[in-house]
Amino acid sequence: MNAIEDPIVAEVRANREAIFASCDYDHTKFNAHMREVGEQLKREGWVYADRPIVRRNPVTYQSTPRESFTVREDPPAATQH
Repeated sequence: MNAIEDPIVAEVRANREAIFASCDYDHTKFNAHMREVGEQLKREGWVYADRPIVRRNPVTYQSTPRESFTVREDPPAATQH
């Protein structure tokens, strides 16, 4: 664990905890709240990164008989202003 506490990370975690507490620690309520916040930001004109995870085809490595799956997101498209 990192001994240096980043104040920005601490603030983000405190805000997340406060929102989660306001949703009675219910993941369904929390997710619905965050979706509504995202929709509100979009309506206000904010550029909101809302991309699904892109799943790639499995890759088989020669050294192991098992398949390995890579999950990653494509880089965001350039936004034009």
